[in-house]
Amino acid sequence: MASSCPSCGAPLSFRPGTMVAVCGSCKTLSARTDRDPEKIGIAADLVDTHSPVSVQATGIHAGRDFTVAGRVQMVHPLGGLWNEWYLAFDDGRWGWLAEAQGRFYLTFQHDLSSGAPPFEALGAGAVVNLGDQGQWVVAEASQGTFHGAEGELPWRPELGASYRFADLSGAHGAFATLDYGDAVPAFYLGREINLDELRLKNVRQASPKVKVLGLNCPNCGAPLPLRAPDATLRVVCTSCGGMLDAEGGKLRYLKSLKQPQVKFHIELGAEGVIRTVPMVCIGRMQRSCKVEGVVYPWREYLLMDRKGGFRWLVESDGHWNLAETVPAGEVETGSVNVAALRMIERSAGPEAAARMREAMEAGGAHSPFVRFKGGSYRRFQDVEARVDAVFGEFTWKVQQGEKAQVTEFVQPPYSLARETQFHPGAGQEVNWSLSTYLEPAEVASGFNLKETLPAPSGICPNMPNPHKRALSQMATWMALALGVLLAVVMVLSFTHRERLVFSRTYNLAEELAALKAQRAAARTAAATGFGAEPAPAPGVPAPPVESETVIFAGPFEIADRGKNLAVTLSSGVDNGWLGVEGALVSEQTGAVELFEIQSSYYHGVDDGESWSEGARKDTVYLSSMPPGSYMLRLSPAWEGAAPPVREFTVELRSGVMRWLYVWLAFFGIVIPPLLKLFQSMSFEGRRWAESMYSGTGESSDSDSDSGGDD
Repeated sequence: MASSCPSCGAPLSFRPGTMVAVCGSCKTLSARTDRDPEKIGIAADLVDTHSPVSVQATGIHAGRDFTVAGRVQMVHPLGGLWNEWYLAFDDGRWGWLAEAQGRFYLTFQHDLSSGAPPFEALGAGAVVNLGDQGQWVVAEASQGTFHGAEGELPWRPELGASYRFADLSGAHGAFATLDYGDAVPAFYLGREINLDELRLKNVRQASPKVKVLGLNCPNCGAPLPLRAPDATLRVVCTSCGGMLDAEGGKLRYLKSLKQPQVKFHIELGAEGVIRTVPMVCIGRMQRSCKVEGVVYPWREYLLMDRKGGFRWLVESDGHWNLAETVPAGEVETGSVNVAALRMIERSAGPEAAARMREAMEAGGAHSPFVRFKGGSYRRFQDVEARVDAVFGEFTWKVQQGEKAQVTEFVQPPYSLARETQFHPGAGQEVNWSLSTYLEPAEVASGFNLKETLPAPSGICPNMPNPHKRALSQMATWMALALGVLLAVVMVLSFTHRERLVFSRTYNLAEELAALKAQRAAARTAAATGFGAEPAPAPGVPAPPVESETVIFAGPFEIADRGKNLAVTLSSGVDNGWLGVEGALVSEQTGAVELFEIQSSYYHGVDDGESWSEGARKDTVYLSSMPPGSYMLRLSPAWEGAAPPVREFTVELRSGVMRWLYVWLAFFGIVIPPLLKLFQSMSFEGRRWAESMYSGTGESSDSDSDSGGDD
């Protein structure tokens, strides 16, 4: 429908669904009526945000053509503004394209069968159930103030009016808004979108972005370059400490800050590359928290990449983290983590696990675990973070003394932080950020720092366990080594079949009687000369008659080549011992293999307690001998005149498995990983000793001001 502006008479266009049109000549807002347009007022000049979208641009979404019909600019309570572009589709449907801090969200109006919850019931971070539209996380519940508009609008704004809204975040980039501007809240559903997906054409050429805007501090006159003039809302002069308002790229002095001396390691304007992303440092601040009267400070650096995106580099006690925002809906809270429950049950008992389950099911702000992209993050601490000092540029109206509630969940080397901030007057928002631990050397190299960064002190909540990687590698090698050991044992068990070569039980009484008779016969022969050896030469003493007990056994055959031998002595000694000195003698070569073996057993009672020591059976192992015929020479010995036992048994076996060596190899393989496991567990124990939460997931301090270093 064609019409004319009630103020200047310029032509106006009202397409189907348009409720308000903005005159391109005089900026008058005109409401559609049955007759002539009704003048609402004069719109303020729009702030040039260098947006890649413009009115009258065309595009395609989901196979449907659309035209960018109009735009509204809204002011946020924390300063700054966002654009809402209105897309008129050829089929008569309207779409809302929200643009804020370089991100775009496309939504369409949908009905809510269950109705919208009251605005007052929506707390940041809360999970709301919208019936058939599913569950959502409240990312922000606040209000926006109408600033200006252009083109055609599908709703009627009031100049300077504020409108309450709740931004909702869902999984996989889903996004929704509850608009409380009317008596009946409207529900808009969509997702974050890449602008290339809309295939925009006929876009008006935007004014070029200024990379660095050279200004001077209005308080002290010092040079004050703005590196993000399109996004910066507050600037703090490093020369005089003056806090300046920077809306619209113009500096306005607000007040002077009394700031503490802070040691920063990265200069403002320093350029660097972290994880392949080129970035420049535009702001830096010191924040702190208080735990039981002790203040724990840390430093944060605001980094901007070449696409206008922002990240934070955080340093605490020499530990560094790179933090970037993640959608609140991507973080799952309130779900039951079965693996975590089992871990708590093993370490703290079933009652603690039951309490943990209740806390998990409760979800929300009290959830001891959260999940993000399949990983489970354990709650580490809650802290009230305070801004102590600020320098450089910031994308919100930062204040010295500004506070926020921060909860940290860790899964080294990552941590998730939930930061809840309350807006001036009314409203609140929750922001989630994912931090990745960085080694100081990576930061120093990325920013080409000349100074040596301080060595990390203590254990950072998400510091990687230095023993875990080595333990993983050792576990792999242990599995391989145990596999090889098992294979060797199986091969040896198959090739080294044990075989009994010789076995005999000796009756000491009979053997001694036989030896005694032999010695008597030898003495008689020596005395009579019958059967004796020839007499020695004059002056040469006669050889003595052998007096030790010597037993010969054999011959017997050793048939196996390359197999070890085992000699076993067993007897029934009781509070005594029997030793045998032996020799295995080859009949072919005369080679001798000597050995000693002992059977001993003692026992008694001392102070009412019984004791025993020794073993009645013992085995010694010999090296392999060449196959052939062998004799065994045995010389038993004992303490006292009479032997301690009546008989003893000697066995000779070949191909005997040496299990001692197998066990030594086994322990040699498993002990180093076990020691490394102990080191890893000790490290984790020291990490969680610094946490506000024990293994039960319950806070060790009920005070809201308690926490740990961020």
